[in-house]
Amino acid sequence: MIQEVPKAQAFVATEPTISSPFDQVVCTLYEGDYHKGVAVLINTIVNGGFTGLFWVGYRGDLPPWVTQLQKREDGLYQVGKALLGFHAIDDKRHFTHLKPSLMTQLIDKGIAGNLLWYFDPDITVRCPWNFFERWIRFGVCLNQEISMGVMPSDHPIRREWLELTRVAGWGEPARQQERYYNGGFVGLSVQNRAFLETWLRANELASASGVDLTRFQTGSRVNTFHFADQDAMNIAAMYAPTPLTTLGPEGMGWIPGGFTMYHSVGGAKPWRKKFLVSALRGIPPSNADKHFLASAFGPIQPYPPNSLKRMRHFARWASFIGRFYRRG
Repeated sequence: MIQEVPKAQAFVATEPTISSPFDQVVCTLYEGDYHKGVAVLINTIVNGGFTGLFWVGYRGDLPPWVTQLQKREDGLYQVGKALLGFHAIDDKRHFTHLKPSLMTQLIDKGIAGNLLWYFDPDITVRCPWNFFERWIRFGVCLNQEISMGVMPSDHPIRREWLELTRVAGWGEPARQQERYYNGGFVGLSVQNRAFLETWLRANELASASGVDLTRFQTGSRVNTFHFADQDAMNIAAMYAPTPLTTLGPEGMGWIPGGFTMYHSVGGAKPWRKKFLVSALRGIPPSNADKHFLASAFGPIQPYPPNSLKRMRHFARWASFIGRFYRRG
């Protein structure tokens, strides 16, 4: 039986030695209990056929589940046919603002040699990995938001972004945008790194506008920058001289018709949910919850088998309750 490591016992990462670039790199960031999301994200991608490198930036301790994995002499861990490396991050900014810098460093350090993806740790992948390999050929991969996913080119917030960029000397955007994209996922080839550089400049623009980058969000959507990292990424989608290739909100499982990912946005992450309590409040398990639980037993097991069995059992009962009673 797999046992959780006591919280008091911390594992310290040795920075892996990367001797040559990897053709494909998937990266993410976590702290606290988000390591459970990282484990299941990795499971879903490995199960889909990924054989490259996972690179995980973290704050705090290494996940307790690393003891399940074989560690190589170069400091990387074996996960199925893929490899996994950890990088400790000492930065006061909220992790959501570190995505473009993490991806840029992976290129600059010679770790990512060709194709690079970032996934938030509350995402699971639904389809075979070769779809992502095919998708990325067409440019920078983005996914439309569900909340205010339509943001016309003449939207007042977007016009405010344009005012700021023009004052900063950016000139005219490379393209008009009518959609607003979610910052939890991006994929690109190394040759399209200009998107990351533009994203970094947009982060600096937000900071110069008074945004506190130690916080996840600022005020409400009436602010010029609300989800500042996501807003900055959308400014990059306007200005970066790189091709884009995008999905709608179905891409993250928010509306029917998707097949690529589930993204569990909001505070009620699958690993935190009390499924029966939620069902009695009229909120049954989501498809994202069910996929998380189905994928939590794999190359990495973030739960002891009996604990996962109980969670799945409660989720089944919660789904049954949801057939008869749900909010709205």
